[in-house]
Amino acid sequence: MASERAAQVWAWIVAAREGDAPVSLAALCRAAAGRLAVDGASVTAVSGPTVREPLSATDERSARLEELLFTTGEGPGAEDLRFGSPMLVPDLESATERWPGFAPAAVDAGAQALFVFPLQAGAIRAGVLSLYRAAPGPLTPQQLADALVFADIALQLLLDSASGISGMDGYRPLDGLSDSRAEVYQATGMISVQLGVSVEEAFVRLRAHAFAASTPLDDVAGDVVSRVLRFDPGPGPET
Repeated sequence: MASERAAQVWAWIVAAREGDAPVSLAALCRAAAGRLAVDGASVTAVSGPTVREPLSATDERSARLEELLFTTGEGPGAEDLRFGSPMLVPDLESATERWPGFAPAAVDAGAQALFVFPLQAGAIRAGVLSLYRAAPGPLTPQQLADALVFADIALQLLLDSASGISGMDGYRPLDGLSDSRAEVYQATGMISVQLGVSVEEAFVRLRAHAFAASTPLDDVAGDVVSRVLRFDPGPGPET
């Protein structure tokens, strides 16, 4: 039964390719959104608390939710790797006390439910698969079972890429890999030097500034890199 379910999910992903394009995370996200009765899906690579690299998203709202998770440091996308199990939130409005920074902003962005699945095998933790709905409501048992298979396949695609298998002809699991976070990491290093603090503390300061200014983290990082914004070690806001 499990093998039949896996074969069916693979068939959905293959069918979601654009033309003759190879299998990729983009196809996986499209298939997940179409088959799981959700409004959007995304896959993000995660390595530690300061590194989240968006790999694919079906729509702007999915990308926005990932940005909110990264900026606020709250939400199921921030906690799932610590607990190692899916975090299913069928009603985000009920989670505002738990995630006061993330949940209201996610609802304002148009998401009412969020389901996040860690991509991991044993101690290997590679990323997350996130699904959202514009209306509240849980996944059905069938949808949950299929979502777990989608997550297993997403992990396989990520690990294949890391091992070099993605170099095989016709197999490009990370086609469309984004470089959007490069400036965030560069800005974090610059702030670390400016303040004389660790990279982790520098990232906390960058995130706090973005959240306080209601500005996307990427935009604040761009200002730091272009030297429009500097973080000074003295008291008071950054200028």
